[in-house]
Amino acid sequence: AVSQLEHGVFESVLISHANRDEDLMPHWNALFRSFEHINPYDAGVRLVIHSIDLNEEIMRQICHHIRYKNISRVYFAHTEFTNMQAAISELGEAMKSPKLKYLDWFGNSIYNTEDMTLFTQALSQSNAVDKLKFTSNGNENAQALLAGVDFSTYKLLHFCGNDLQTNGRTDIPDLIAANTPLRSLHLYSNRLNNDDAVLIARSLGGNTNLSLLDVSDNVIQERGMRALYEAVSDTSTLNALSDSNHSCLLVGLSEDFNVYAINWDSGANGLYTHRMLKIHRLMAERYRSGRGTVPHLNLEMGGGDSVLLAPFLMESVVRRHDAFQKSYYE
Repeated sequence: AVSQLEHGVFESVLISHANRDEDLMPHWNALFRSFEHINPYDAGVRLVIHSIDLNEEIMRQICHHIRYKNISRVYFAHTEFTNMQAAISELGEAMKSPKLKYLDWFGNSIYNTEDMTLFTQALSQSNAVDKLKFTSNGNENAQALLAGVDFSTYKLLHFCGNDLQTNGRTDIPDLIAANTPLRSLHLYSNRLNNDDAVLIARSLGGNTNLSLLDVSDNVIQERGMRALYEAVSDTSTLNALSDSNHSCLLVGLSEDFNVYAINWDSGANGLYTHRMLKIHRLMAERYRSGRGTVPHLNLEMGGGDSVLLAPFLMESVVRRHDAFQKSYYE
């Protein structure tokens, strides 16, 4: 890794499974010298620190280079710090780097409230980080982070494997409802329940940016899963279907709820494509059922919302026809 860094050709540096042996200092120093060769203009280097014992001086040096070199992603996993408070303080300085975009903090135990408060403050010092993985760090720490950090500019959040219980807090649905730039939200392997799922489902109604929501391996049962499913595909009426969320791909529902091909396209035209396909599919299903579409249209298009829905209905039929014709003749 040192050799390749010195030649400017290495995109990722992995340091793993080392203790606080003083004999390793020459190797650490060689690594830090090689950081001088990091290209300051490309996409940046990924630095992985895994299963390492770090004393205060080594952590200080690591964070110094994160702040002042082109290191765009940092991964700390199962790291043992001789002084957690000092380590988090140094991390806070590193977070000021305009190059750092992604922090991954996996299984690094923070045992007291004071240190977790300091970690929250450290994360809040960054104006550049917009991707965070905070996994396997415990329920209370995850709650503290959700409550204490402004995630309104983040594009990716992983809060997996924390045994997270909200206890009625609405930080997650509030973030979704705010329609921030958040694109991916991973909440698998927690303890979110039906009430959490219902609140999240409601928040999806006004969100057009979130393209992936993973709620696998929680304690969400039928009521919560149905609420989430209907948030993206409410087929009770055409109006309800049109008002569903057309951007978010759901992961983690049971086999009773078929989310296959629902909101699969994360491209620029995904919203319009998904609405078109859903309306077309519902009309086709109604036709195949034997009753046809006319009785439904007479019932659903007779209210005050009919004018609002009609353009989408006509657009879906025309665009679906044109798309089919194009694909058929190609």
